[in-house]
Amino acid sequence: MSRKLLGLPLVGILLSNLGCNGQPPAPPSIAPGDYASIIGYLKQHIPQQMAEHQVPGLSIALVDGQQLIWARGFGFADQARGLQVTENTAFRAGALSQLLTATAVMQLVEQGRLQLDAPLQDTLKEFYVRSRFHEDQNAADRSVTLRRLLSHQGGIPAEYLRESRTPNALGELPGKISGLWLSNAPGTQTAYSKLGYALLGAAVERSSGVSFEQQLQTSLLRPLGMSQSSFVGDSRAQPYRAKGYEEGSHSGDALIRDVSAEGLWTSPRDLSHYLQMLFAQGRYNNRQLLSGASINEMVRSQNAGNPLDFDCQVGLGWFLSPCGEEWVQPGIRTWQHSGFGEGFHAQVSVLAEQQLAVIVMSNADSGEALAQPLVPQVLRMLLQAHGDPARPPAATPQSKRRRIPETADRQHLAGFYATRWGVLRVRDQHRRLYAELAGKRYELLRDEQGWLRARSRFLGLWPEDLGTLGQLQLDVMTVQGRRVFTAKSHGQLLAVGERIDPVPLPDNWLATVGTYQTLNDDSDDAVIQGVSIALEDGFLMIRCFQAGRALSDYILAPVDNAHAVIAGNGPGLGDTVRRQINGVNVLGYSFKRTYNTHHLRF
Repeated sequence: MSRKLLGLPLVGILLSNLGCNGQPPAPPSIAPGDYASIIGYLKQHIPQQMAEHQVPGLSIALVDGQQLIWARGFGFADQARGLQVTENTAFRAGALSQLLTATAVMQLVEQGRLQLDAPLQDTLKEFYVRSRFHEDQNAADRSVTLRRLLSHQGGIPAEYLRESRTPNALGELPGKISGLWLSNAPGTQTAYSKLGYALLGAAVERSSGVSFEQQLQTSLLRPLGMSQSSFVGDSRAQPYRAKGYEEGSHSGDALIRDVSAEGLWTSPRDLSHYLQMLFAQGRYNNRQLLSGASINEMVRSQNAGNPLDFDCQVGLGWFLSPCGEEWVQPGIRTWQHSGFGEGFHAQVSVLAEQQLAVIVMSNADSGEALAQPLVPQVLRMLLQAHGDPARPPAATPQSKRRRIPETADRQHLAGFYATRWGVLRVRDQHRRLYAELAGKRYELLRDEQGWLRARSRFLGLWPEDLGTLGQLQLDVMTVQGRRVFTAKSHGQLLAVGERIDPVPLPDNWLATVGTYQTLNDDSDDAVIQGVSIALEDGFLMIRCFQAGRALSDYILAPVDNAHAVIAGNGPGLGDTVRRQINGVNVLGYSFKRTYNTHHLRF
């Protein structure tokens, strides 16, 4: 229900880059084979960017086929102790963990212990789902397969927040969450699910007969010589692990339950071994760890038939297109993944045919803003050193002329749209069109190509530079009967949100308006401490509170007297909210009413 909670691998194009162009100075031209110039440039450029973005420590690795071109650490792994980052310093990899998990699943598939297209329930017997998309319970359970979980198409909610800080509980998870409601129809849409990868980790444990850590160490980490890599522990007992920082303060380094989804500690140098294994069709140090056929399946698009995925391609573990981020170069195949959370950021991008790769890991929540422009920039330099001429990515068509949408256009567009970042309100006011999201307000104008563009004026007078947001091409399209608010970023069309129209609200759901606090045993360490439900323009709105801060609001759509869903399609949307006696249940947490009013509004 929030980007921070979901740990999304896709760029928050409307939130994370508002007002930030993120364009560093142009790098030098690189002659074929001239890796020394790339390294010299990065030695100067990276510390400058770290200072600008307040990133304490960073590590980078450059790979060309079976050659590790360069691995280097910058800054501090622990500021208080003055401990510097080296090429062997381990960082939290976040969602990059899923690459190793997907590989471990494919190994077990090759051994016949798992079946890629079999229901998850075949391995985790106690696990079952509830579904509003199926009339038959067996059909619902059969629809959740390992392939769909690996490609984030399993329909599983993005999160199950209760006891998420409990270590060594992966094996107990399937039983605890059995009976959860599907958020999306499996196999119809890519919707990032950390919970899905946690269940895959449980399947690895069950099918191998050993703990997830033991299986990964035996099958991948040790054979690959990834000596600084592990899925257990924190930074306190391991001096080679960096401490994470959020907004300049130590993040706390909490142990987590979903180790197979986001628990990996590793270094860019260690990860380079994993990439070299993929480049060699599964072979490393004269040992075949995975077949070439399995690797090819991992990097084959699994979601080609999903209209709502638009231009975002997903494999098994890997994302196969930038999904709204900057292209390295048009027409060049890309594998990539990123992860963030707990005060860390990590990103890996691979040019498949050229066997070139960049891995960047840092110990700050601001590391994403540094890595996003840096990674494609470095890959372009590597292409030049590889002998391929650099061609800049196609620029978004620019148009200085803007016009106010016509009356019928404004009326057609105005409404409430459910997005993964909260409710996008598009309003027709004073003969102009305005959009409001996450507390920010912009005017929407049509450009010469017919796209909507965002504009903002400081104090209503001076135009503001909106950076990435100002470059987006926006519009509303009808897809499979849904009215979808879309954004075109770096030439790629993405779904931003879905138009939700108000419906009559049952009295028992109207009676839920009020505020609630968590009621669970682990409430002191709860990710969400409370929720509010309010009424606005005929919609029920739900909002969570995290660490004393109110998060974005979402539309709550009643399904029956006992259940409602977070309206919309995509990550964090479609989750089920249950009514309870004097309370509600959200993402595994029960909440007790603390305040009641039929007039509460956000």
